This record gives sequence, C-alpha cells and structure tokens, in this order.
Amino acid sequence: MAPGSKFKNSEMILPCEWEECLFVGKRMEEFCDHVAGHLKEYLQHPLETAEHYRCWWRNCEFGAKDPRELITHVNFHSYHAKLKFVGSRLRALHRDLPACLLTSRSWHQLPQTSEEFVCNWENCNVTFNNPEWFYQHVAHHAYATEEKTVTDQKKAVYCHWKDCLGVFKGKHKLWDHLRTHTQERVVACPTCGGMFSNNTKFFDHVKRQVSEDKQIFVCQNCHKHFASERLLRDHMRVHVNRVTCPLCDAVCTSVSSLKAHTRYRHCDERPFRCHLCDSSFKNAYDLHKHVETHNDSDAYSCDVEGCGFTSRTLQTLKQHYKRAHVV
Repeated sequence: MAPGSKFKNSEMILPCEWEECLFVGKRMEEFCDHVAGHLKEYLQHPLETAEHYRCWWRNCEFGAKDPRELITHVNFHSYHAKLKFVGSRLRALHRDLPACLLTSRSWHQLPQTSEEFVCNWENCNVTFNNPEWFYQHVAHHAYATEEKTVTDQKKAVYCHWKDCLGVFKGKHKLWDHLRTHTQERVVACPTCGGMFSNNTKFFDHVKRQVSEDKQIFVCQNCHKHFASERLLRDHMRVHVNRVTCPLCDAVCTSVSSLKAHTRYRHCDERPFRCHLCDSSFKNAYDLHKHVETHNDSDAYSCDVEGCGFTSRTLQTLKQHYKRAHVV
C-alpha cells in the first residue's frame, strides 16, 4: 500500500493556520490548493520594506530569501498538518499510550528544507516544491519497478536511486527503503509536532516520557531506566556501536553489520549460485549482473526514437543512456 493511501478516500481534519484563517481541509489536494492561494496572494503583494519573504503560518518565524524557498517551506506546513492528523488518529486508536509531556513550542518548527525536492531515481531528476507530491512520486517509482528473477526463480526488485545497489524481496520493501533516501516522515506527534519515519518511533517518543517509577527496564551497563523492553534493546546498541573488525581496520556500528562485513570481505563463501553455469557469488546483486551475461543475443535495446543501440546487459544499456542521451 502506497504512503498515505489509507487516508486517500477518507476525510481528514487539516486546519489552515495562515494568519487568522479558519479553513479546515478534508483532502490533501483541497488543502494544498487552499494554502497555495494564500501564498499566491502574499507573493503578489509582499511588503516592500521587508528584507525577506516571511512565513505567515501562526507561530512560525521563518524568513525566506526568495519566493521559491518560501513556497517549499509553507508547503511543508501543509504536509506537517497531515502528519499531525495521522498522529492524532494513532493516539485515538491506542488509548493506553501515555501523553506527550513536551512543550508545544516546537509545534511549527520544520526541518531545514531546500528550494526543491529532487527525485534521484535513475533517469528521472524531477523536482517538486511540495513534499506531499514528491513522496507520492517516489512511491510510484517503487510500485512501478519491474521484478527480476534472481536465483531459483525467486523474484527481487532493485533500487535505482543514485549510487544505491539495494535489492529487496518486494515492492513494498523497496518503498520502505526509499524513505532512507528521501528522509520521508509518515507521522507527527499532535502535541509537540515532532516527526517520525514510522509508527513505532512515534510510540517510542511518548513512551520515553513516562514517569521514572514506570521505567522498570534497566540497562546492566549504565543503569539507565526505560519504559519498555524494546526501548532498552535499542539503547543497548549504544554500547556496541563501535565494533572493530579483527581482520582489518573497519569499524562497524553493530554486531550484525560486522557479521555482514566479515561475510562479504573476509569469507570465501558464495551462496548465490548461477543456474546456467558453475559461477557463484556473495550477494544477489552480483549474481543478477552475472546472469545477464548469459544472454545469447542483445536482449536490451534503447527506447529513444532513432537510436538503434542494443546490449546484452541492462547495466550496459544504462551506461549508454547516460552517455548518449542525458545532457
């Protein structure tokens, strides 16, 4: 299920907080269009004496250097309103959650945003000034990605984000992974406004604030107290976040990453075997690249009109496209 789809056909509560506006949106499209109207009106008649373009969202003190920066910032307020609504729904569904005790001073504090959001999916580079449309666009890449046969007829999807070689079992796993590239947040605390990349981190946010007498899980290394066993386990990673490889100078952030490093760099084990020859590889990505070399003919052709280039491997076709057709 693509991000935000569970609210796509249901009404939301999205209050506009531009100056004294009392509008409440029920759909993201409607809400974003409404906020865009405020921006258009303001940018047509900015204060001539102002040194910057001011955000008029209530209790926000942001000032932009140019209109594009302001538009991106205000659009993030719209997206933030949606995330706070998601947080309020989660709180209503989990009434046993403790209340957030943090101040609401950070209610409208947003992360530093650039002038635009850029999609770094291969051969895309489309830009957006609204995070809602940007994240939906990236999700479409994930769900439109073609599955490839890796080994033993098992299917996998590949991440085509710039400089990423990730391989995943399904499209939903790929979409989940893409949030590490886009830094997408999916829920915000309706009390303090803090944003989180998944529901669990939001739940942890409020659970960390329970009174000390309810924090019954104790770290045996530093004696810190935690409200749940899972929070304690997460904390324990701090004590092993610098694990040095005994075979080289590499430093890993966890025991699991050290095991992966050792398996790839220092072991000869190659569990991924080619079903067409005797070759074997350490990971699925290397096997996939190898299997393509078994094509008896040029299996891939350039789809640019007038270009007759063909190749035996997808990787070679991608390199051709970048050299010949990307300006």
